[in-house]
Amino acid sequence: MEKIYQMEYRGLNLFDEISTVEIAIDEEKQTIHIFDVGQVVSPIFNFDVSAYELSDGFYKMADVLRHKKILTNHQADNNVTLSEWLIMNNAYFYIPQKRIKKYMQGSIIEIVDRAKEPWLFDDYVQRV
Repeated sequence: MEKIYQMEYRGLNLFDEISTVEIAIDEEKQTIHIFDVGQVVSPIFNFDVSAYELSDGFYKMADVLRHKKILTNHQADNNVTLSEWLIMNNAYFYIPQKRIKKYMQGSIIEIVDRAKEPWLFDDYVQRV
């Protein structure tokens, strides 16, 4: 049976205001689904390298999840570093204007065609 945990994370957004992020965690698929209206943990675009990268807010949230032993069930060593933990897990960012970004194995891509991953919308967008 698939277990999906839901929680909220509070952090500072780009305007230094406290904002809430809604999270759905899929233990089986080692995936975090993040609904981030306030842009607290959303990837940021780095113009120097013309690519998206993880924000400081995301690293802080991920470190909290790692220390709470979330998404560590399938890992042999629970004392993994944050970098190792991030590479072992995936994240989907649901951002305003119906944009979705996917973090997988160290890189971030934007999902432009929803038809390629329709299960996201049936399983997660409805819940989050």
